[in-house]
Amino acid sequence: MDGSEDYNSDKSAKKYKSFLGIRSDRLIFIICLFIASLFWLLIKLSHVYSVNYTFGVKYNNAPPSMRLTNLVDTTLDLNLTARGFAILKLNLFNDMETLDINLGNYNIIKGDGSDYMIYTQELITTLSELVNVDEKDISLSRSALKFEMEKTGEKEVPIIPNFSINFMDQYDLYSDVETNPKSVVVYGPQKVLDTLLFISTKELLMSDVFSDQVITVELENPNSILLNFQDNTVDLIFEVEKFTESQIVAPINISNIKYKIKTFPSQVAVYYKVAQKDFNEVRIHQFNIVPIVDNLDIVYAKKLPLKVLNQPDFVRSVRIVPQEVEFLIIK
Repeated sequence: MDGSEDYNSDKSAKKYKSFLGIRSDRLIFIICLFIASLFWLLIKLSHVYSVNYTFGVKYNNAPPSMRLTNLVDTTLDLNLTARGFAILKLNLFNDMETLDINLGNYNIIKGDGSDYMIYTQELITTLSELVNVDEKDISLSRSALKFEMEKTGEKEVPIIPNFSINFMDQYDLYSDVETNPKSVVVYGPQKVLDTLLFISTKELLMSDVFSDQVITVELENPNSILLNFQDNTVDLIFEVEKFTESQIVAPINISNIKYKIKTFPSQVAVYYKVAQKDFNEVRIHQFNIVPIVDNLDIVYAKKLPLKVLNQPDFVRSVRIVPQEVEFLIIK
């Protein structure tokens, strides 16, 4: 039994060594092949090459008061002389089929009528910095790129904040949310501008808020093809305070009733929420509680419903208890 186990063990060991030997030979060959290929690639990439590219030109970010109406030059040929490393970097990390021209980054030259252009020397400077080659090693098929633009109409419209906010317990907005600026100049076709009443912000979501906030948000463009903004962002200003619930007992004002009456009770409890900083500013005379007598024949009525006619501007969630009272007409 022991001899059989030793035999099988030796046999397995030989197979394992044989397997390791074959794997080791192949691994050495693969490593040598990889090193040779790497050196060959490095040598090739260190050489200087001349390559040509043809780009489709796209223009964007025209001045806010202008609109692109016609693309005159839509292609651009580029010849680049550089080491293989620079060319490889250019091909790996850049779109070599489309050239996006951000007009906001270039000096726009006005021609006759609606003709405009930018000089491609600025493109050469940008590209030379990108691939780290001398500007003389880059040449373009055009000295300028031409396009047409026309001036659009303009209109100043108010900005409406769009937000959803959840507060920590007892906290709330102290005042209406403000925008800075309060309005924005919009550029576009006059027919479109005439229908534009306001611009809203992109929706802002906030949670667990307990302090003042000033947050910069983007404006929502209802028609990005036709409309541009003078400014694309706005600050939303949130004034936040801690609130507490309190109450006060206020008399019922019956001066609006043509009959002489007496209510039971003559006073009601007024419950309200108020910011802690305004807690001591609340006074009884600031509340005006009156019966609702519109469309009511008081002679046949049994009770008078009540409403809060006036209240301080700095309180909210006002309710009265009771909401209606019995009364007696005094003759």
